[in-house]
Amino acid sequence: MTAMLGIGLAVSLGGPLLLVLATKRFSLDSMLLPSRLLLWVLAAVVLALAVRGDATWRLHLGLGPLEWPDLLDAVAAIGVMLGGAVVLQLLLKKLGFKSTAASELQKKLFGLPAPYRLFIVVTAAITEEILYRGFAIGIGRQVWGSLSVAFVVSLLVFVGAHFTHGARALVTVFWVSLVMSLLFVMTNSLLACMLAHFVVDAFAILLVPRLMARDRARSAAQAAEAKYQA
Repeated sequence: MTAMLGIGLAVSLGGPLLLVLATKRFSLDSMLLPSRLLLWVLAAVVLALAVRGDATWRLHLGLGPLEWPDLLDAVAAIGVMLGGAVVLQLLLKKLGFKSTAASELQKKLFGLPAPYRLFIVVTAAITEEILYRGFAIGIGRQVWGSLSVAFVVSLLVFVGAHFTHGARALVTVFWVSLVMSLLFVMTNSLLACMLAHFVVDAFAILLVPRLMARDRARSAAQAAEAKYQA
């Protein structure tokens, strides 16, 4: 059983990081379908290991039903994550921090078809919560004998796996991951974390592009009207 736990932790913590390093090393697009599908494979592997373990594995993984208190905690976490992310980005902008990598990633993401962006959001919400919260924290604390160690390791590796997003974006990634990890510790519910993760990413990847497109269309219409009146 100990060997299986070790293998699961290696997959949950090392798998996504190696995937990011490989795409960076060979100049591949991490947003392409093969990379997204590999995350599903990694999540399936750790779930299979958990299923083969005893009942306590599944309990620590957070596979129980979503209860009303957990749902309310998830809603609160969503507000904290989104509010904190906005404040942090405004602060960084005011301080003059810029990130070419973050801008390029945003441009690439926003240029993808909406259905595929939805697939990216769903993939991240499900697979990353299984890997980083459910297994790395829930099972990891059993391996290391310390919730604090599992919490910190999971948090740092999650942030590290997003290093290609740029330094400015990593501040938000750290904040979101910190709140998400606290949500898992408080609720021991993967579903609560998946829901919160989905809403936060959907806001950034699905809603924001629509709002930006609407603003551009409105500005273009106002400019055309002003030119016509002139």
